[in-house]
Amino acid sequence: MEIAAALLGAFLLYQLQKFLYSRFWREKLTVALHLSDHSAVEGEELSLVETVINQKLLPIPVLKIKYTTSRHLTFLDTRETEVTDNTYRNDLVSVMMYQKLTRHIPFRCSKRGFYTIDKLTLVCNDLLLESELVAAQDLNLQLYVYPKKVDCKRFEVPFQTMLGTVLSKRFINEDPFEFKSIREYQSYDAMNTINWKASAKSGSLMVNVFDHTASQQIRLLLNLEFDTIWRHEDLQEESIRLAATFAEYFIEQGIPVSLSTNGLDLISRKSLHVPAGSGKNHLRTINEALARIDASSSVPAFTTALAEELNELGPRDYIILISYYQRLELQEQMEKLSRAHMDYTWVVPLNKEVRLTVDDNLMPHILTWEV
Repeated sequence: MEIAAALLGAFLLYQLQKFLYSRFWREKLTVALHLSDHSAVEGEELSLVETVINQKLLPIPVLKIKYTTSRHLTFLDTRETEVTDNTYRNDLVSVMMYQKLTRHIPFRCSKRGFYTIDKLTLVCNDLLLESELVAAQDLNLQLYVYPKKVDCKRFEVPFQTMLGTVLSKRFINEDPFEFKSIREYQSYDAMNTINWKASAKSGSLMVNVFDHTASQQIRLLLNLEFDTIWRHEDLQEESIRLAATFAEYFIEQGIPVSLSTNGLDLISRKSLHVPAGSGKNHLRTINEALARIDASSSVPAFTTALAEELNELGPRDYIILISYYQRLELQEQMEKLSRAHMDYTWVVPLNKEVRLTVDDNLMPHILTWEV
């Protein structure tokens, strides 16, 4: 009888704990993920912060936290990671009653891009680790990985030449009656341009920006069209890095920069265009646009978009074309610019397979970049 009573008691305890976990394991259990920062640059390291809070008497002996993200986010701790076409994480934690756990999971941003984590799957075991209880949880984690900047020392002389050309077109005095916008204070701004009211509201120095009688800007044109049947990913990514480098350089000089590319936006699936602007916020907008380019998909022909862009050119605009695509139709478009005495530079990224093949007439405007 004692053995039978013990077995019956064990069976009832087993059924009781099974019932308690099936009914109450998810109550007052909070699982949250957030990033240590919402943006990074290629090669930088961030942390995924995992927080688990159990606010009840029922302990969670084993909790599996599963989620999927891009394989280009390289987790430094690979024990709970499986990498195939994506990265699959399966983090195991044990949470006692009324306990809070926080884990920092470091990872490296190995490639430019726009990454998301949309869903968590939680798997709980009961005390005897026999049954598994599953629940899904929606997330909205977004991470921009900006393209890293290239070595500016290799561009020192071309930068100075382009900057000199751009500045020589700018009128000496801005028109004080042509108010344009308000932006963050830069070291080269005059004190009398500070907008004290706007500065008080934002908590940082802001200045008034006045337009010139004729607007002037850098037009960055980024062509990601394939020159052959082979897609040169190294040249595409280096082209995007070059665009980010040029944008940062000229915006830091106080020169408005616009960006147009036939690269498709990962979100809208349309070609990207960022109107001219300046300041840190505008540079962030350009970097985010470059991060969202889907270089793996085919892109529209560039020459059609280029013809439309050239029709909108102002006499004081400076064009920087970044394109390893060098076919005849593109060269003809650029020769039209030369005949119209427009200022431009064509940056041609090259590698061992792709070499320079442009006409000699365009050589004064060509700047090669070996990858």
